[in-house]
Amino acid sequence: MRLKNVVEKEDFNIIVVDDEQGIIDAITISLSNYHVRGFTNPLDAIEAVKNEHFDLMLLDFLMMPLHGDQVVEEIRKFNQSLYILLLTGHKDLAPPLETIKRLDIQGYCEKSNNFNQLLLLVESGLKSVAQMRIIEEINEQLKEANEQLKEAYYGTLESLRLAVDAKDTYTRNHSDRVSYYSVLIGKQLGFSEEDLDTLKQGALFHDIGKIGIPDAILQKPR
Repeated sequence: MRLKNVVEKEDFNIIVVDDEQGIIDAITISLSNYHVRGFTNPLDAIEAVKNEHFDLMLLDFLMMPLHGDQVVEEIRKFNQSLYILLLTGHKDLAPPLETIKRLDIQGYCEKSNNFNQLLLLVESGLKSVAQMRIIEEINEQLKEANEQLKEAYYGTLESLRLAVDAKDTYTRNHSDRVSYYSVLIGKQLGFSEEDLDTLKQGALFHDIGKIGIPDAILQKPR
């Protein structure tokens, strides 16, 4: 049985960690649609995850010098997104469910000469990874769109501010000074960044009503 081509093989990197080279070789052949790297030493595998990008890990549980759950414990210190499937040759010696949940291990599979179940789990895992990629891409696009809207918004505010200053030369730059000192006071009062931003904008436009006042009144001799 071979995995269906969920995506092109160069799109996914899989790391296999098992202290038996024969198992690594068998899994690598079964996953020939994808880029696969194998490690018999869990410490080497941890370093590889630190320095390279992998989408999914197949990890043996009973190994030396670290068991699979200890390997995950180390990896989760610097990588929260790696999809991990734990392999065990002894069902009774598998880690408790609480450990699997705590370490965010996505699943585990008993070792067998029949790779069908493992391959199905891998395929399901890679689909999840692909979906997360789409979500991350959408979030990035939304972030960029939000930044563009924010820039346009601040551009409009700046135009209004300049319009207020142009209306009354006597108070030119007055709004900037009011905004500056308002923010200083807000910081002393412990305002949040969001509230400080609102305060800054509000202070800039405290004289916005001048735009609608005739010049004859604003510029009337004192």
